[in-house]
Amino acid sequence: MNYDLIDICEKLEKDGYCLIDKFWDKNLDLEIENFFNNNIRPLEKKTKIDEYGNRCFSIADNEIQNNPFDKIKKSKEFIDLYKKILAYNNIETNNDLDIHNVISYQKNEKNLNKTISSKLHFDAFYLTIIITIKKSNNDLSGSTGSLILYPNLRKKSKSSINNYLFKFIFQNLIARWVLNFSFFKKKLRATTISVGNNKVILFYGYRSLHGNEALKNSNLKVNAIFHVFNPHKHSKLDSFIFNRNKKIRNNKLNN
Repeated sequence: MNYDLIDICEKLEKDGYCLIDKFWDKNLDLEIENFFNNNIRPLEKKTKIDEYGNRCFSIADNEIQNNPFDKIKKSKEFIDLYKKILAYNNIETNNDLDIHNVISYQKNEKNLNKTISSKLHFDAFYLTIIITIKKSNNDLSGSTGSLILYPNLRKKSKSSINNYLFKFIFQNLIARWVLNFSFFKKKLRATTISVGNNKVILFYGYRSLHGNEALKNSNLKVNAIFHVFNPHKHSKLDSFIFNRNKKIRNNKLNN
């Protein structure tokens, strides 16, 4: 991988995100394509249309077999990438480091009067790496589920309680409404990012408030999302929420 890892770290700090080229070969691309067609796409028929007019579901880690993204997770290129970024942030990596992989599927079924397809939130994990699996080639602004990012609004909280207090302040109806005003978007350097099929996006999901624009016009968006390093992994509250989210994922496919 011929990347300048220091340059990537500096871009993450300055711009809040960094786009890089994919770092795996065509054989793995073919595995991913087959995995999508045989394992992911058939699950769509099990889902219901959500409040945004989309059929959506997600599958994490060992919830699905023959996941080719395990190979990316274990690759030297991927490991070197996240280790360098975490070290740049004075975060030690060890055998206890957790990496959470989620396959996220969204397919628009109904055009509704919505401007988003997911609400603004902070991730539980420090570093977020997103790989595009499938994306419609419709470039109409506001219809392809592009990433909305308010970069690096906070540092790492000293405790799980402080973390959730901070989330509570920003992740509510009033705060999200206020942050949508142009003044706050400009003040907080909010940006919208469209990621191409051959690109990988990195950002600090824990530090950055983020969500997605609306998905419309029968557009499709399927991502492999890697969440790296949960600062509050051993918190009982974090464990409760992690298990709750797992139940939500399973319910979307079993209802």
